[in-house]
Amino acid sequence: MTRRAPSAAAIAALLLCLSSCASVPAPPASPPVAIGAQLYTVRESMARDPDATLRAVGAMGYDEVEFAGLFGKSPEHFRALLAELHLRPVASHIDWQQFRDHPEVAIDETRRLGAPWLVLAWLPPEQRASLAQWRGWIARLNAVGAMARAKGLRLAYHAHDFEYRPIAGVRPIDLLQKGLDPALVDFEIDVYWTRRGGGDPMALFRRFPGRFPLAHFKDMTPGGAMADIGDGTIDYAAILAAAPRSGLRHAIVERDDGSDPMNTLRVGLARLRAIEARQAVSAPRP
Repeated sequence: MTRRAPSAAAIAALLLCLSSCASVPAPPASPPVAIGAQLYTVRESMARDPDATLRAVGAMGYDEVEFAGLFGKSPEHFRALLAELHLRPVASHIDWQQFRDHPEVAIDETRRLGAPWLVLAWLPPEQRASLAQWRGWIARLNAVGAMARAKGLRLAYHAHDFEYRPIAGVRPIDLLQKGLDPALVDFEIDVYWTRRGGGDPMALFRRFPGRFPLAHFKDMTPGGAMADIGDGTIDYAAILAAAPRSGLRHAIVERDDGSDPMNTLRVGLARLRAIEARQAVSAPRP
């Protein structure tokens, strides 16, 4: 059979296509989500022997840890130990009174610890009873966020369930989302407490994309109690898959009331790693 040579026009079209395709950059890959342990989960063990506790957490294979107090040790002590254990300090939870009265101390300790975030972790009921109080905290958060940024750090606000309960018809979470400057303050979403308060994490991700770099992961039973990851009803595969929209970069395993805190951390890490492995296998190839 005689084959016809391609025409000059066909060759030119092919070259144009190859040139155009080569000039289109591949979409950037989303940074991987690091898995961390919130040390509040093992607070009793940290109080007894923080060094041994961190060694045990590091041996599990975690990428990083989030602090909830320094237990009488200096930031430099923990920074050196974490470097030895190949653990990163991702954030430090700050007491609300220190945050209100001496934020410069909290910023300095977080910087010396080597963590990129400091987090306002909780507000007592008497500090959040009115919308005026919430507006005052929003102003304070923005101000401290600017102070933190000047020192090379980021500030985040950790929400629970009470931010979803309306005060005079207004939900504090809506005030926070609208009033906090995205250039100064991030959010640390606690998926359990969001659900417990009646919020929808996926809806928050759609409404406020990119504002949730930190997240606490613990599960919820059908009755609303806390559970280890994988023993409840929360779809953490969907939460992790939504990371490009939410901005999630740090998935932090936590449980406030576990009877076996070390096992909670061990189980949580294993199950999140399993989700990651499944998603990596099913991800479309470029």
